[in-house]
Amino acid sequence: MTTTPLALPAASDVATPSFASWGRRVVAAFLDGAVLGAVAWFAVGDGVVGPSLQPTFDSAGPEATAPWTSSGVLVGAWLAMLVLQGLTGQTPGRRVLDIAVVRAPVDGPVGGRPGVLRSVVRWFAHLLDAILLLGYLRPLWHAERRTFADSVVGTAVVRCPPPRPRDGKALAVTLAAWVVVLVGLAFGVRIGESGGVDRGAQSVCRLDAQVADAPVHVRAVVLVRETEWDRGIRLWPWVDETRTTERQRLSLEVSWDATGDVGPEAQLLARTTAGGSTVDNEVSVDAGWASFPVERAGAGPVDVDVSVDGRSLTSCTARLPAAA
Repeated sequence: MTTTPLALPAASDVATPSFASWGRRVVAAFLDGAVLGAVAWFAVGDGVVGPSLQPTFDSAGPEATAPWTSSGVLVGAWLAMLVLQGLTGQTPGRRVLDIAVVRAPVDGPVGGRPGVLRSVVRWFAHLLDAILLLGYLRPLWHAERRTFADSVVGTAVVRCPPPRPRDGKALAVTLAAWVVVLVGLAFGVRIGESGGVDRGAQSVCRLDAQVADAPVHVRAVVLVRETEWDRGIRLWPWVDETRTTERQRLSLEVSWDATGDVGPEAQLLARTTAGGSTVDNEVSVDAGWASFPVERAGAGPVDVDVSVDGRSLTSCTARLPAAA
């Protein structure tokens, strides 16, 4: 891999370096997160959480998303960013903001590329910063604007002079960083989401005879196979239908009429037994219709018993609807 030497401060600047402000560090971290988010979206879609160079203890992401460590591509992208930081002191976000990570030993001058090993160890040391996020806020009051991770591994984040107009190679690297960052912002930043539930095959449950004078008459019990889907909305207007996260589920739909006097607190109970597991689902009789999730159905039928205030109304056995 070819790397471009980082334009570190001159020798006269090393003694009194210009440490990067907390705001620049935050913006650079956001841009790098967008870049890694774009890699996650291109590689896996919305079904996985993108990695971060600033880990926290609250990175699970939306419900039903997998961690980034489950994808070899994302682990490789995360490692590539740390290697780039170790060899040059910069990532795309830091290059755009004209800041860099440098060595800052206790008994020596500030300056020099941190190295790959130090860069990787620094990421794990950021877990100290993640405790109540105090370490990430520490540059606001620390004299050298260091996080706890910086102090542990001997690094600092400093300002770098922008590339000179005649330095074509440095200008090209900066331009490439801008392109990467803009792509990251377009595809890696999730600004919203859309979703819904598609109804699939269904199986109507044949009801047993009901008592004529029962206060509630069950109209139908239907077992439905549904597809729940969601899609993240990005800044880029192009929508790729294949990057939709889908989850299959079974739902039991029960409808009924109140034909007699029932108390205002009366509850209808739909008891389902599937795969050796029994689940009770309650809903107010006034609702007239309800849908309940069916878990662990396996390949067998689902036994249903419907009652009101302890009085059995009807029961049935529903076969699983055909899969799509």
